Amino acid sequence: MEKLGRRAGGITLSALATFVAVIELGSVSRAAERLDVSQPSVSIQLDGLERACGVLLLHRRPKILLTEAGRDLYVRARQIVSRLEEFKQSVGDLRAMRRGRLSIGLSTPQIAMPLIGSFLEAHASVTLTTEIGNTTTLLAGIADCRFDVAIMTMVGPAPNLACLEVASPALGICVRVGDPLARRRKVRPQDLVDVPFVMREPGSMTRQLAESAFAAVGLTARVKLEIHSREAMKEAVAAGIGVGVLFAMDFANDPRLAFVELVGAPKHGSVFVVSLKESLEIPTVAAFLDHVQATPTDLPPIGARRRRS
Repeated sequence: MEKLGRRAGGITLSALATFVAVIELGSVSRAAERLDVSQPSVSIQLDGLERACGVLLLHRRPKILLTEAGRDLYVRARQIVSRLEEFKQSVGDLRAMRRGRLSIGLSTPQIAMPLIGSFLEAHASVTLTTEIGNTTTLLAGIADCRFDVAIMTMVGPAPNLACLEVASPALGICVRVGDPLARRRKVRPQDLVDVPFVMREPGSMTRQLAESAFAAVGLTARVKLEIHSREAMKEAVAAGIGVGVLFAMDFANDPRLAFVELVGAPKHGSVFVVSLKESLEIPTVAAFLDHVQATPTDLPPIGARRRRS
C-alpha cells in the first residue's frame, strides 16, 4: 500500500460519510451536492482521511477509482455510515437519511426480479438500484464495491464471498421449432459437432458451461455469432442463424423456439446471491439476504435449494 506519511489527526464521521458518498456517486461534485457542501470541502475531507489512515484510498483522475487499501476500508466505512444512519433514524433526523440504499447486480432477471419485488414490498423505504451483467463482470463489481449484492449463475460458491444458493437450473440448447433437434428431449455435445452456435460473450456462465461440455469430450463448439444479450440470442436463433445455449429458466416458452437439455457437462451451474462477507454487517444487505432465505421456493426452476456458505 502506498504510504502518505505520518498520521495527522483522527478519523471523523464526516470524513467517512464524504468518502462513502464520493465512491457511491463516482464524483466529487455529485458527492458535494448530496452532502450540501462545496467541492473543495469534499477534497479537504478526503485529504484529511487519507492522512489519518496513512494510505492512499483512491485515485481521482481520470476517474474515481479505489486503491486496494481503499476497497478494503470502503466496506468498513459503509458499515459505520450505515450505523450512523440507523442512529439518525432512531432520533427522527432528516427523512432522506431514513432511507436505506442497496445496489444489486444481476444476470438472471427471472430469479432476481421476484426476489427484488417482494423485498421492496417488505422494505418500502429502501432505495434499490440494479444493473445487468454477466458472471465475470458481476464478480468484479462485487470486488470493486460497485454492487452490494449480485444474483448470478456460478459453478459453486465463490471463495472469500458470502454465497446463498437459490436455484439449480438445467442447461440446454435453444432451437427453432422446425429444427429436427426440437423433437429431442436431450442432446450431447457429440450430437452438435456440425451445428452452428449463437453464443453469449466470454464471461457468460452459459458459454463457459457449454464450452466445458464440448471440451470434456475433446470437441469445440462452432460459434457462428457472438452476442451480448439473452433476448438477442433468442432472436438470432428464431432467424435461423444458429443454435443458442441457455438455462431452462431463461427460455420463457417462446412459441417459435424449443428447449432441449444439454447433457454431459462436467460442471453444473447454480444461481447464487453473493456479497462480500464484510458487507453482511450493512443492514440493507443483511435484510436482503434474510429475505431471500425466507422466501418460499416457488421460483423457476424446479429443484431450487438454499444454502449459505
